[in-house]
Amino acid sequence: MAVSSAFAGAKLETLLLSNSASSSSPRSTPSQIRIFCKPTRNRRTLIQRGWASFNPAIRCEVAPDVLVQTTDKIDPNAASSSSLSALEQLKASAVDRYTKERSSIVVIGLSVHTTPVEMREKLAIPEAEWPRAIGELCSLNHIEEAAVLSTCNRMEIYVVAMSQHRGVKEVTEWMSKTSGIPVSALCQHRFLLYNKEATQHIFEVSAGLDSLVLGEGQILAQVKQVVKIGQGVVGFGRNISGLFKHAITVGKRVRTETNIAAGAVSVSSAAVELALMKLPESSHST
Repeated sequence: MAVSSAFAGAKLETLLLSNSASSSSPRSTPSQIRIFCKPTRNRRTLIQRGWASFNPAIRCEVAPDVLVQTTDKIDPNAASSSSLSALEQLKASAVDRYTKERSSIVVIGLSVHTTPVEMREKLAIPEAEWPRAIGELCSLNHIEEAAVLSTCNRMEIYVVAMSQHRGVKEVTEWMSKTSGIPVSALCQHRFLLYNKEATQHIFEVSAGLDSLVLGEGQILAQVKQVVKIGQGVVGFGRNISGLFKHAITVGKRVRTETNIAAGAVSVSSAAVELALMKLPESSHST
């Protein structure tokens, strides 16, 4: 049965006070208030009585059969167990992010096109040291396979990385450690290629398309040497080995099926041809 807003407000105040004073009452505790609320159109009375903090669109009636529980008791042991379970799930998801991520082929390179000769000389790794370098690279956390292509015109590291970003970071730091060049300087001159672009790059390198002299043949022999030295080295795995073998095939086909090697095929021969073009004909016989 509905009552006026003024009476409801006074009744609610009395009920709150009585609950606070008689906390030992079996019918109610301070955490349990028996109220029932429903919409009303009479807003003015509630606002005048200081009930503006409540929704002015409702009014209250005493309803002894309705019990509103305002606080819940939480079992600390259950809460702790739930938190630990959530933490374990978070750790597992972080691990799964890498174990489920597909590995990528990555090239971290510095070449004659991007890097001064002084830096390339510091980065150079002799062929005899390639197996050691492969082993050190594969000991990095996110590197599964590796190969080194180090010539006078380029220093390129080919890796299979579980994480592209972390793999690049680890390899760059390794290059900095072995050469003594700061990471910041390496980042200014390096180039990064992934998957399809990395595959296309090694094909172009093997074909002589990325050489200082177009069609230069020495680079194909150097790519073959990478495969020869890498055979039997732990870390020169199936993916990297297959990539370089395909690159050798591409390099051979390009030279066989095109005229790319018809002209000068080395820097020295190109220099001789240029000299013959520039010098007077009379000096050729001397």
